[in-house]
Amino acid sequence: MSNITPPLFIESLKVVNGIFIHPELHIKRIQQTQKEVFGESSIVQLEKENIPIENRKGIQKCRIIYNQTIQQIEFSPYHPQPVHSLKCVDGTGIDYHFKYENRSTLTELLLQKGDCDDILIIQNNRITDTTYSNIVVFDGATYFTPNTYLLNGTKRQYLLQKDIIKELDIKVCDLKLFDSLYLINAMLDIEDGVRIEISDIK
Repeated sequence: MSNITPPLFIESLKVVNGIFIHPELHIKRIQQTQKEVFGESSIVQLEKENIPIENRKGIQKCRIIYNQTIQQIEFSPYHPQPVHSLKCVDGTGIDYHFKYENRSTLTELLLQKGDCDDILIIQNNRITDTTYSNIVVFDGATYFTPNTYLLNGTKRQYLLQKDIIKELDIKVCDLKLFDSLYLINAMLDIEDGVRIEISDIK
């Protein structure tokens, strides 16, 4: 019998007035992770009845912790953190295509942020993600997201499916071609305006 503890993963969902936002994309990612890591997936249901009554108003964050099965579901009011500057940090070689509950690798990279609010992780001279979001850049006409990413986030997938953003190979030196950069994740849309001037990326 193996005494190895299976890894834990997290999935974060936006809940607005008691409604899960894009639950099908999150369920799909949970099941894909389970299948790839453990060889089989479990049944996951996300219904309004799962949400405590006190968390059915306003914008809430649902945090699911799981391995072969769902271990814990937490709800809390969502308060976005302001981000006005990013530090480019080399993260070549790190793998975060699963959303691990253990974020020590990203936390270690974050120590290099200096006086910036977060980091923009670079791999092989290409831009990828920040520590908690995918990114979108804007050239004044079109929104692009890098085809090099650490985690294929659900909001990223949704915006690509809707043709709101387009994939592009973006090198660090290409950043100067854009006006601004936006952070996107399950909790943040482009229109939420977590926007960073390119001049504020160091």
